[in-house]
Amino acid sequence: MMTFYAAAGSYQIRSEDGKNMPYIMRLGKLQPVSIPEFSLWSMLLWDVLTYEELHKKFYDKMEETEIEPSSFDKSLEMLVKRKLIIKGVGYTGADALYNMLSDTYVIPLRGVQGARKLMNVAKLLKQKKVNFFEAVYLLQPEKSSVAERRIMKLVLQTPLSVPELVRCFENNVHDVSSADKVISAIYTEESDNQARLNNASSLSDYRHDVLEATANLYLTRQVILEHA
Repeated sequence: MMTFYAAAGSYQIRSEDGKNMPYIMRLGKLQPVSIPEFSLWSMLLWDVLTYEELHKKFYDKMEETEIEPSSFDKSLEMLVKRKLIIKGVGYTGADALYNMLSDTYVIPLRGVQGARKLMNVAKLLKQKKVNFFEAVYLLQPEKSSVAERRIMKLVLQTPLSVPELVRCFENNVHDVSSADKVISAIYTEESDNQARLNNASSLSDYRHDVLEATANLYLTRQVILEHA
């Protein structure tokens, strides 16, 4: 069996009584977390790790900061329970990844990464670590696959779950700009619901393409994931 973990939501640092306090934004609401919990969550932001990989990374980090590392399992369990970390278990890597993503929605980062990339390159240029031509090269947009571009066009209209994205690929859907269009294009049978869609999409010929593209978009910081 394989188990994968990833971060759900985004974060904010707020100043309270002169101290910077971390919060995780989930479904539009700020969720308070402890420092060990935030450290654990941030290790998974834009990454997918197994239990063993996450365990090692957490303990190495806690030793550097001299924070008691014994809270790993308790913090991980609590974050999964609060749906701030998503978890998937399966006999294969593909099954574990699908089970991890099946109840999550893909949320595009609108313009944030482009601005951050520009600032980082400008900083390198100012520090004379790159020359003008190298800076221009670094600012070129990353090449994306057809499936990645298609998913981005869909989720820029409305957040969609991975099973819903699979159904969009199956039905050649491009317009999901309203709730009515989502329902008519994706939930085509009267008996369709999220659970039935999850089961059907897990067997779809398009599952691999959607999983690979979604994972690449997440790992390259173009989208975040929100737990349903």
